[in-house]
Amino acid sequence: MPALRIHSHKFKKIKEFRLSRNIISYLIFVTIASILWLLNALNKDYSVELTYPIKYTNFPEGKFPVVKLPEELHLSVNANGFALLGYHMKHSFLPITFNISTYTNLLQQDADVSEYTFNTNSIKDKIGNQINPNIKLLKVYPEEIIFKFAVAKHKKVSVRPTLNYTLKRQFILTQATTTPASVNVSGPATVIDTLQFIATAPLNLKELSKNVNRKLALLPPPDCTLDQESVDVFMHVEQFTEAKRTLPINATGVPKDMSIRLFPPYVTVSYEIGLSRYDKVTNKDFVFSVDYPTDPHTNFLEIKAVKVPDFIENLTFSPQKVEYILEKN
Repeated sequence: MPALRIHSHKFKKIKEFRLSRNIISYLIFVTIASILWLLNALNKDYSVELTYPIKYTNFPEGKFPVVKLPEELHLSVNANGFALLGYHMKHSFLPITFNISTYTNLLQQDADVSEYTFNTNSIKDKIGNQINPNIKLLKVYPEEIIFKFAVAKHKKVSVRPTLNYTLKRQFILTQATTTPASVNVSGPATVIDTLQFIATAPLNLKELSKNVNRKLALLPPPDCTLDQESVDVFMHVEQFTEAKRTLPINATGVPKDMSIRLFPPYVTVSYEIGLSRYDKVTNKDFVFSVDYPTDPHTNFLEIKAVKVPDFIENLTFSPQKVEYILEKN
């Protein structure tokens, strides 16, 4: 029996050795085949597109670009696989630099805008000299770069903080301010004329129950500059309480020879307010009104909240509509 076990063990080892040798042989065959396939593929010619970075310097003083300038050129090239592989593995283009001041005399003035169209084919040789000589440059895209500048315009614009937050139960945000409240912006008139505010980088907060003071970066509009990079944002958070009031309803647009009676003549208002301001609110801080009816067939008039304090939250009122009677004076 022992001799049989030894023979079986030797046979098993021989079988495992042959299996391992077969696997190694297979892997060597696959590797050689892959290398041959890769060499064959790299020996072929390909038409591909490469990118070439652009850098702009020395913009005209007091002027801003009206149109967005491209950040890179796209090169249509033809080359064999070996040349392209070498480019991707070890070659990186230095950015081609456009010194805008050299084109100042070529800018054509039209009203408040100066313009010059640059043909990229004129720098085809310059780019070609930097590329591997085995890579043939066929074409450059875009074919034209439009330099278009407008006289700078200045404007003072308010800052609007971008706040994403949640509050703990029974807490309210009563105020969110920035210091400074506005900044000076310089840029093309096409942007400045329509600019309403400058936004901050977003601030994300959860479960607020106390005041927050943070410095946030400002986000300048395209092609514009700001007189500062950031502002201080203050968020005033406090506990709130619910308040209720019964207020009279006003009627607007009533002719002098007419009077109007409303049913009911009062509106019940409820709202949430921070504890520190609860005693500072009076009935004079609210105005609810209806418009004189222009349609004689209208049976109800809609109530509008014309004036309410800007530091209260979740305002509701009832009723939303009232009946009325018109009377001649």
